[in-house]
Amino acid sequence: MILIVSMINPTLKAAKPYNVKVVLSVDWDLEETQKPIIPRDEIKELDLVAKFSIAADNYMGKGALIYYLASPYTALIDIGIVETSPGCSAVLRQTRFEIDILEYSETKVKLYLCLDDTIPAFSDGYVIINLTCPKLGLIEGFYDEFKLSFTPAYIPIIKTNLPEANTKRIKPTDKAVFPIEIENAGNARTEVTFEIDNVPEGWGVAIDPKVVLEEAKGSKVTAYLTVIPPDQFGYHYEEAKIRVKMTPAMVENPDEVGNPLYATFTVQNRGSSSSGIEQILFFVGIIFILLLVVIVFILKWMRKGKEKTVS
Repeated sequence: MILIVSMINPTLKAAKPYNVKVVLSVDWDLEETQKPIIPRDEIKELDLVAKFSIAADNYMGKGALIYYLASPYTALIDIGIVETSPGCSAVLRQTRFEIDILEYSETKVKLYLCLDDTIPAFSDGYVIINLTCPKLGLIEGFYDEFKLSFTPAYIPIIKTNLPEANTKRIKPTDKAVFPIEIENAGNARTEVTFEIDNVPEGWGVAIDPKVVLEEAKGSKVTAYLTVIPPDQFGYHYEEAKIRVKMTPAMVENPDEVGNPLYATFTVQNRGSSSSGIEQILFFVGIIFILLLVVIVFILKWMRKGKEKTVS
């Protein structure tokens, strides 16, 4: 039976000679709430322990308590979510439970937390929970709020966009420039480190070593990959595939590293190049001069030989 009205004489009730009241509290596993919760990919399940007790003085309140403890009455306890930090959703499996009126009792309630990726990493997340028990006859009711704190984890997620095609055909004397747009899809300031693989011999490749994305989701930075083909003298018909590795990490804590992304770029080197012809002409000129000197020396030597023969 749920107690709704007092069964005591109204005259005694008006005099309020009894000092007896409900006391509620709620506990949870602190180790579990201190573990960082991963936004978007995790639904955190927590066991709340709602505790019910009755406090009474040692006089009339004690007598009233004895009366109620001997009765078949039960109490209805309401538990609810008052407020959550931005980016957090909290749901209780049940919001009301019935409990026997004892000096002390407790019950477990499931709480589910789900975070979206707008919640800042390692910020002070919270859920405010309230507990309510209506007045039980001469027993004063109860209302209070409790703050459950938690920590959102860092999600090192980035997105890439290639505003231009990832394949270009250029002349040996040109260079190919590829813009790489990086977007922060995580929940903290993120540093993206670039590494280059598969650079063929004779090709030149350069890119910004790292860029920083601001904390706001959707913040963007553009890095530029520059590829310079071989330009030695002659005709070129070459192709290079350059792979760029992009690794995100939290700026404030570089140990928090995410999975890298990869992008492959193809550069086709087509056409003739006169680069280096100056050196070739220089050596040809030297050889020509040496040959001329040798020819002049031989002609002089032959002329002297003829003069000796005539004399």
